[in-house]
Amino acid sequence: MASIQRAGVPHVKLRRKRDRRLRLLASGVLIIALLLGGAVIAGTAFYDQVITPGEMMLENATEVWSVDGKTQIAQLGSTNRTEVPMTKLPEAVRHALIAGEDKNFYSHKGIDLWGIGRAAWNNLTGGATQGASTITQQYARHAASDMKMTYARKSREAVMARKLENEYSKIDILGFYLNTVYFGRGAYGIGAAAEIYFGIPPDNIETMTVAQAAVLGAVLKQPEPYGEARGFDPQNDPAAARDRWAYVLNNMVEMRWLSQHDRSALTYPQTLPFDERTQAAWGYTNAGTGYVMRYIEKELFERGVILHLNENRLGNWKNAGLRITTTIDPRVQSALEAQLNRAVAGSSLSQQRENVIGAGVAIDPANGRVLAYYGGTNSGINTDWAGMDAPHPPGSSFKIYTLAAGVAEGISVESYLDPRVPEAESEDSPFYRLTARMGPQKVMQMAANAGIRTAWRIDPEKPIDLTKAVPGGRDPFDYNAGVGQYPVTVLDHASATATFANHGKYFAPHFVIKVERKNRKTREWEPLPAGAEKRFGAQRVSRAVADDVTGVLKQMTGDDIVAGSGRESAGLSGAWENGLKKPDGSQRFPGTNAHAWFTGFTSQISATIWVGSKDYNATPIRHLDGTSMGSAYPRSLWKAFMDHACADLNLPPTKLPSGRYTGGQGRGTPPLPSPSQSPGCDPHCFAPVPDPTPTPAQETTEAPSTPDPSGSPT
Repeated sequence: MASIQRAGVPHVKLRRKRDRRLRLLASGVLIIALLLGGAVIAGTAFYDQVITPGEMMLENATEVWSVDGKTQIAQLGSTNRTEVPMTKLPEAVRHALIAGEDKNFYSHKGIDLWGIGRAAWNNLTGGATQGASTITQQYARHAASDMKMTYARKSREAVMARKLENEYSKIDILGFYLNTVYFGRGAYGIGAAAEIYFGIPPDNIETMTVAQAAVLGAVLKQPEPYGEARGFDPQNDPAAARDRWAYVLNNMVEMRWLSQHDRSALTYPQTLPFDERTQAAWGYTNAGTGYVMRYIEKELFERGVILHLNENRLGNWKNAGLRITTTIDPRVQSALEAQLNRAVAGSSLSQQRENVIGAGVAIDPANGRVLAYYGGTNSGINTDWAGMDAPHPPGSSFKIYTLAAGVAEGISVESYLDPRVPEAESEDSPFYRLTARMGPQKVMQMAANAGIRTAWRIDPEKPIDLTKAVPGGRDPFDYNAGVGQYPVTVLDHASATATFANHGKYFAPHFVIKVERKNRKTREWEPLPAGAEKRFGAQRVSRAVADDVTGVLKQMTGDDIVAGSGRESAGLSGAWENGLKKPDGSQRFPGTNAHAWFTGFTSQISATIWVGSKDYNATPIRHLDGTSMGSAYPRSLWKAFMDHACADLNLPPTKLPSGRYTGGQGRGTPPLPSPSQSPGCDPHCFAPVPDPTPTPAQETTEAPSTPDPSGSPT
């Protein structure tokens, strides 16, 4: 044992003495160097450059706002930071933010020599380790991305601090510091901190009080727990937070920034609890507009915003400090979610069976702006039921485009076709027969003209891009195209329906109105030219055809007035049967549906509602009483939504065209005496129907195929 002690202990003691001598020497050299001040700067200018926040590639959260600019619907990015100009902060507030960290800020030249001396002596004599950094030095440290507590770092930090003081004003340096320093709770900079702790938006930061600023000034000492110390966030250690708050205010009194009388009148302010919005990103998941962020990113790419950010080294769009104003109207969004979002108390879907889900889109026909979008909450299943993730067979609601294609071929809507045909006896057979005579390409081309950009074959993995070209013949689309067999998205169906509401003039559906970014010098929002809204309308369906179709669709809504008397609406419902089979080939769920739709419009809003099952058709959609859910249910949701939205927007009642019913008439079978006398129609039968009798040039020898057995429209 003695030999071990003789061998080990003396060496340990020697190392400790040597380390202490080195620290003493380094401290002495540092103090002398700092006292020399200007000589230090002159001798080290070759290796240190002053870095401003504009040169630091700092990450700023991107904000997503509603169309009115009053409701923030999301915040994106990995860093919660929003720059604010120091001129917006009252002078007393600026004092409160620095009184605890650097009360001599306005009198020193970037380095507090006495503070450094005291800290060095305390460190050498065994006291607690102290940094004694001014806020100028703290910013310099952050700019250099060098947080290691070493004497070499302190020397470099001091050099950069002196350079900052020589080149920039005190208020500039204060802005550098307060816009980059960490306040805890994921907040970088005073803009994010004010919102997280007190609910003060960055644009209203001038409303911050001295008492509130003193809380944040106190937090800076230690924003989060470390080791046994819990820090100065009042949520983590209320007593320590209050003591530090008092220390900040007492320093303000000492510096004559605050009178003792005013100091005595201040009370500790209430802070907000920690919640989701203290994170860098929120509103992307578990929100009704969560899937809108996908469309925003797509539009930023298409418009060249992302290219601009990349070329100018401004970072990823989610971290580039953008302010994106969307087309989403919170009133319309609320009305839509009141029907479709199960998470909304009292919503219609929340009162249905667990497997029943819905999606919907509302569009302004006059410009293509998407006013509301609900495809789910972007959580859990992670499927956007209104978009490309999950297209659905539209059933009879697709007959809008079949009818339009017939009218475009010169056949009047006043012509009739007897539904009693050999292929099948149902209200769908006239449209099936019409498609067989015209060719499915005519129907799909009309749908594409109106705004159906993508359609799927029965295999959902094989989308067909209709914006490029509609394939001819019966491949990939057969005659069942005319009765809505091929899946489409809710967004496209709403967009194409909007074209008829706008007399055949198409506007591409879009979500972004403008994109702004703060000027790093003025701290004011400036628009990015590449992010400007682009609205180019095109007459994709002739006005005569569109208005004739609207005249027919008005008959489908009948006396069901939307949002008050005098307002006309038009639309069409549809459903698709659940086609699942048993091993013997029989229907597993006979007489039930897998999809139900209603798409319709007034002159001001086009909206499409889809209802289906969250297990991709494995379970039929049924009412609570067990009866099959048909198209009447989404129609009721559409009506309730439209009533709500039109009332909240205070839209005046408008009329829709009745149509001139152009084209050839009387070329089909004589009209039946009444809908009830037709074995294939009921009072909701979509009639009149164009006569498909072809001209000689249109004659075809192809025999119509039978409907696909996996499902059929209802």
